[in-house]
Amino acid sequence: MPRIGGCIFAEAAATPCADARIFWRADWDPSVVLVEARPVLSGDAEAFDLRRFAAWATVLRLADGREFLLLSDGVRHLQLELVDDTLLAGPVRLHYALSGITQIDVKTLTLRRLVVLCRRGRFPLGLFPPEPRARRWVLALQAYDGLTAGASHREIAMALFGETTVREDWNGRSQYLRLRVRRLIQVATALVQGGYRDLLG
Repeated sequence: MPRIGGCIFAEAAATPCADARIFWRADWDPSVVLVEARPVLSGDAEAFDLRRFAAWATVLRLADGREFLLLSDGVRHLQLELVDDTLLAGPVRLHYALSGITQIDVKTLTLRRLVVLCRRGRFPLGLFPPEPRARRWVLALQAYDGLTAGASHREIAMALFGETTVREDWNGRSQYLRLRVRRLIQVATALVQGGYRDLLG
């Protein structure tokens, strides 16, 4: 596990985002819930059996024995960090470690999502509302990629908004397009320099 940073490992850059499996530590991402897993018989009404969730489950086991469970359909996800025992040896009963006030809402949201997934066998769409800022973040990171590749602001604008828009508006009376590219680069720079942590949870 890295000494610095909250991401335990990163996927290869070429991996499609729907296939990427990124794990975060609970002390970095408040939506990650700490759990203990205690063995039970498969007939136990409270049993959590990993095999039932094989289509969505990825388990990361570190050298020190700690486990992380990511349940994801490629768009929606939830994550648990085990502090005791294992999910890999059969059905378990999950015991959740919750405390404090400031992060309780986001942690209980993770548990509500888990409960619906367990009961209905699907991710609850209503508990995963669209992020209204996501489109801007995508544009910002694309602009940043262009900048680091040596593209000019005009070239970035062409890639993001099309040649016709740039041809008509880049040298027009309004500077909106130039300003938009600058703002996107500023947003991306802030994200890359650590602001991404504010998006967690």
